[in-house]
Amino acid sequence: MSRKKRRGLPQRLLYYSLFVFIFIMAYRVYRTWYEDYKFSHPRIIEAVTINYSEEQPLNGILLWDEQLIYATKSGFLSYPSPRPRMVAKGEILAAIDGSAIYAPYPAYFYPGLDGQEGNWVYPKLWPDFAPYPDFEDSKLIENGTYLQRGEPIGKLIPQPQILRCITYLDTSPSLERALKDKNSPTIRIRTEDEGKERKAEVVAVKSSGQKLKVYLRLPFFPPNLLKSRRFNASVITDIQKGILVPDTAVITRDGKNKVFILQGNSLISQDIEGFPADEENFFIEKGVRHGDKLILDAGAIKDENGRIW
Repeated sequence: MSRKKRRGLPQRLLYYSLFVFIFIMAYRVYRTWYEDYKFSHPRIIEAVTINYSEEQPLNGILLWDEQLIYATKSGFLSYPSPRPRMVAKGEILAAIDGSAIYAPYPAYFYPGLDGQEGNWVYPKLWPDFAPYPDFEDSKLIENGTYLQRGEPIGKLIPQPQILRCITYLDTSPSLERALKDKNSPTIRIRTEDEGKERKAEVVAVKSSGQKLKVYLRLPFFPPNLLKSRRFNASVITDIQKGILVPDTAVITRDGKNKVFILQGNSLISQDIEGFPADEENFFIEKGVRHGDKLILDAGAIKDENGRIW
């Protein structure tokens, strides 16, 4: 290697070092200017009052009191109607070779079975947070079926009675507020078939982490629900009025949720009450009024009662 080339290597290293040094210093100057610019020109949002409610799916199981009805003799079965129906006391449920079987009391009569009769009871279904037991939908017994004496021909569900439901729900501030009503805790549910909201009475609640197990009394009991012990609906929390803002507008300091309200060119640190509405928004119940100007990036504010602009 020539002497000229050996001298050029240190010069190139010095050149690149100076270039990197100048770049770093320029970046620091820009960063300082940008942080000062963000503070003196913060992005502002205006608080707007909205009506807020939550909705989540209800996938539960149904409970009712039932009694199996048995064939009084061996023979071929026939029903006056092969569908679930309301029967009065003394009404014919079915006949075995022409020998009638009568309803002992007013009830729904379901001419079918699902295999859970006698086992599907509250003491087995409510304890712990175990998954629901496996079960099948009821299968109708066909007219003309040959039965031995003592075999079931269907089941009676005494009426009137209250239909009950056990379900798991995700906890939320709105739902917890509804469940804590000491006088008469209720939740609103909506079924796909009806499309309208009804109030279901809450009988018992227990929690495990973010899950709630809830025991309900439903405000309806149509006979078509006897086909399956599954129950699907939606839970809707009560409508609340408040302010919905991006979660970046809210910070937590000293255990309190705060926002920064702009009044003129001054910042006011304001404690608020509320809860996360979803992954990106916060619902403010108290502390902010309609029309207030809020700092969008609250985390960038260092001086809580400073001046801007």
